[in-house]
Amino acid sequence: MSVGLCPAGSQTPRKDRQAARAAKAAKAAAEKGVKSLVRRDLLTLKKTEAAPPKRNIFAPRIGPSRPAEAAGPAQPQPAPDFSAGGELAEAKETAPAPPVITVDLRYIGFIVSARRLVALVIFEGQAIAVVEGDVVGEGIRVGKVNREQVEVVLPDSSTRTFSLEGE
Repeated sequence: MSVGLCPAGSQTPRKDRQAARAAKAAKAAAEKGVKSLVRRDLLTLKKTEAAPPKRNIFAPRIGPSRPAEAAGPAQPQPAPDFSAGGELAEAKETAPAPPVITVDLRYIGFIVSARRLVALVIFEGQAIAVVEGDVVGEGIRVGKVNREQVEVVLPDSSTRTFSLEGE
């Protein structure tokens, strides 16, 4: 046998003795009616199923910004009226236009750097320096920037172009 190496079974009797002492103490406490300080019922892991997400946090919001606005008074939809020929009577009526999204943005200048063109805009009363891809408002993203105009992409994927003011 070489010096410095422990035989394989030299540490297991020590652990066995500690485990035997702990079991003996637990058995003695159970016989005396002494409650353990550890609540074993709370130590068990209960697996719960996570609820699916309510919305995608990475997608811009198109609807109302608050749940209270979405839970407004529901308007009943009229029943479809099938006329002769199988067409809907509602198709003859003009459909209401989607809400117009207004953007308070002014293109007031630009800065030319070695790597890109930076546009200077006033968005809702605040001066901001933006480049292509920047998000300036809720769902409003800068699409293209050039010396003459700035194009923004709205939440409904439509685009608006703002020309350089002045001169």
